[in-house]
Amino acid sequence: MAIPSLETLQTHWRRLNVRYFDNRLPPIPIVWSHRLTSSVGMFASRGGPRSKQPHTSAERHREIRLSRPLLERLAARTPYAEQELLNTLAHEMIHQWQFDILKRRPNHGMDFLRKMTEMNRSGEVAVTTHHSLQQEVLALSPFAWRCKNCGQVYRRQRRTIKPRRHQCGNCRGSLQELDVRHVTGPSDETSPQASHQATVSLERPTSHAVADKQTKQLTLEFSFSQA
Repeated sequence: MAIPSLETLQTHWRRLNVRYFDNRLPPIPIVWSHRLTSSVGMFASRGGPRSKQPHTSAERHREIRLSRPLLERLAARTPYAEQELLNTLAHEMIHQWQFDILKRRPNHGMDFLRKMTEMNRSGEVAVTTHHSLQQEVLALSPFAWRCKNCGQVYRRQRRTIKPRRHQCGNCRGSLQELDVRHVTGPSDETSPQASHQATVSLERPTSHAVADKQTKQLTLEFSFSQA
């Protein structure tokens, strides 16, 4: 599968917008990310859903990011990468719908599940709250941090998380870098006291964010692994 151009992605977005959202979603940038390796897709915004910023200003601070490294690796091992991409785009558009139309923080609650079920009835997309790229995520994300409070694990391709600057987006707890030599998966992480020698759970769906203490920017990430 050839990696689609940004124009092709926007064409898919417009078609899905008309079919599933009554063309109500405002335009949003869609970008290929080379750094996104812990999630196959991400809805990112610098402001909240009820921000008083002008509409055009808000557009510049919202975007859908898709992981180019993960999709390239997936395309190399399966003929279904194009469908996975469409499903991912549809998934992120539901989060955009929550943010732009419902004016709510994106999540995987009842609003998401109802819209997901409605879209899946068409047979065109198969939106889920997980993906099948566990192998690719592990290969591309050698660095990991765990929240000392709630246990949420964050994986990155580079050492971009700074515990002194960043905190857990779920509970605002402090983050601790893990020794990746002892971080393995898939396995369920159940002990909050396990630190450097714990195993990382990639079997349950997680929606998480990293909060920047200085800029107050919250980047919403939706990283899911198939059980």
